[in-house]
Amino acid sequence: MKMSDSITLNVGGVLYMTTKSTLCKYPDSMLGVLMSGTFPTIIDSNGHYFIDRDGTIFQHILNFLRSSHLSLPADFVSFDLLAIEADFYQIQPLLEAVNQMRQNKQAMPRKYHLEILEVRTGSTATMPTNNSRVKTVISGRKQVMLSLPADLIGAESLERLQNKNGPDFTELELFGSNTRLRLGEALDTRGWTLISSDHSSSSSYENNKSRTTPSSNNLIIEQSFRDRWCLELKSGEDIADMHFETYE
Repeated sequence: MKMSDSITLNVGGVLYMTTKSTLCKYPDSMLGVLMSGTFPTIIDSNGHYFIDRDGTIFQHILNFLRSSHLSLPADFVSFDLLAIEADFYQIQPLLEAVNQMRQNKQAMPRKYHLEILEVRTGSTATMPTNNSRVKTVISGRKQVMLSLPADLIGAESLERLQNKNGPDFTELELFGSNTRLRLGEALDTRGWTLISSDHSSSSSYENNKSRTTPSSNNLIIEQSFRDRWCLELKSGEDIADMHFETYE
C-alpha cells in the first residue's frame, strides 16, 4: 500500500478515516510506529485498526496531525484529558501546544453575567406606587447567584437554589420592593459593571366579563425593567470569594 492510501481507525468505538501519511506525521509517535508495522496491533471485526482510547478526544489529535495546529472550541475545558492522550500517543509538539493553550486560557480574565428582570403590574391608579404588583427574576449561573447578598435573596430562595439540580444557568424569583435597585447597588460596590438597562411598557384593559364596555374597565399597565451586569475576574480570583456586605 502507498503511504497516501486511506485507512480507518476505530478509536474507542468511534471511527475515523484518514491516511497513513497523516498518521506518520511524527514517525517516532505511537501512531507512526503503529503504521510502520513494528507495533502490536488489534484489528476489529470490520478489519479496522482498533485503539482502546478516548474516541471523542481523538478528533483533536487527528486534526493536529493534519494541520500541525491545535484548534479547540472556545468552550473547551478537557485540557487534562487531551494532555493525557497526547502523552499516550507520544506526540510531543501536541503536548506542548496543549500545555501552552491551557496556560493562556488560565491567564485570561473570566467573565460572569447576571440579568435582573423587574416586572411591575398595576392600574393607572396604583402605578408606579408600591401598591403595584412587583415580580423580580434574576438569571445567571448558579454559583453567581449563591454569592449574592443573603438578605436580598432570602434564606428560602437560597435554599431552593442550593437544592436545585439541572443546568448551570438558572432563574430565581425574588420577593420584596425595590429588590432590583438594592441588588444593583450591591453589585456596583463589588466591581460589577452595568452593561445595559432596558425599559418597556405595555397596557391592556382588565378582562372583566361583568363589564360591557372598555371604558368601564380598568386599564392595566405592565412595566418591565431589565438590567444586565458583568463581572470580570482576573486569574486566581474566584466568584465564591466575592462576598457582599449585608444591606439593611
